[in-house]
Parts: sequence; structure tokens; C-alpha cells
Amino acid sequence: MDNGKISVRYARALLQTANEEGCAREVYEGLVRLTANYGLAIQQFNEALSNPMNEAQEKLQLLHAAIGDPVHPCLARFLEFVTEKRRENRIFLIALKYQELYRKEQHLLRADVTTATELDDKALASIGDYVRDTFHQDAELHVKVDPTLIGGFVLDIEHDRLDASIKGRLEKLKKEI
Repeated sequence: MDNGKISVRYARALLQTANEEGCAREVYEGLVRLTANYGLAIQQFNEALSNPMNEAQEKLQLLHAAIGDPVHPCLARFLEFVTEKRRENRIFLIALKYQELYRKEQHLLRADVTTATELDDKALASIGDYVRDTFHQDAELHVKVDPTLIGGFVLDIEHDRLDASIKGRLEKLKKEI
């Protein structure tokens, strides 16, 4: 069975269980932390989780450490199940799929905002309002600072991009000339 099918099946099962137990949001937040931390050292995580010399308990501790506190009991039971079934090396894909399914179910869009400087709460609220008005869904904003933009921001939503940065305008002007 391919990784995609396994990831989808496990993610759906986890979402169904989390919904039944009323902890879907907490599981989502834990998996967001997991993928953020996992992504920082993806090769090392994959090696550790795929290594048959590492005991299941060690792999479980690694996953708990990647999530950080608190790990909701529902998510902890799922991690034990995944480790028991020897699917821990697929947890990153399962976590990403769960997040996708959860956002779809909650009518949330993931919006990546890259800015030249830190934004205050009012500016973030304005961007959130723009997304809500344009896409008729709430947005989960993920903000990064990139000083090379010089000024303005870049907003990535699903497959759409709004580049309102000075760097983007300069590049556009350069292409025109």
C-alpha cells in the first residue's frame, strides 16, 4: 500500500476519533507543532523513526518531544497505536493530511504571510478580514519576516499569491524594462 493511502486512512481515523472525543482542535494544534518541529530536522527524524535498532518507546518519546507539552491524551494514544503498527515513519505525512482534513472540515484556509517587518495585531486582523471577505472562509495566518522584501507583504493562500511587497514590485518593473 502506498504512503498516500496509509496517511489518508490514518488521518481520517484520527480525525473521526478526535471529533467523537471532542478534542479535534487540541490534536490539530499538537500536529501543527509536530510538523513545524519535524520539518526543522526532517532527515534526522526520518532516520530515527525508520531505524529498526531504535525501540518503539524511544520513537514514541521522540514524537512526544517533537510535539512538546501538552500532548493531548487522544493524540498520545494515536502515537502509541502508530508506533505499535510500525507506521511511525509515516507520521509526518499523516500529520499533514490530518491538518488538511481538519481545516477543510472547519472551513479554515491556511494563509502564509511574509512581511518585511513584524506586523501589529491590527494589521494581522486586516489581512484576516481581507481573506475572509475574498474567500468567504476564516484564515489561519502563519507569519514570517523576510527583510529582503524591503516593505509590504506577500500573502499565499492555497494556490493564490498576492505580492504587495516592494521587492515584488521592483522585480516586476525590472521585467518590464
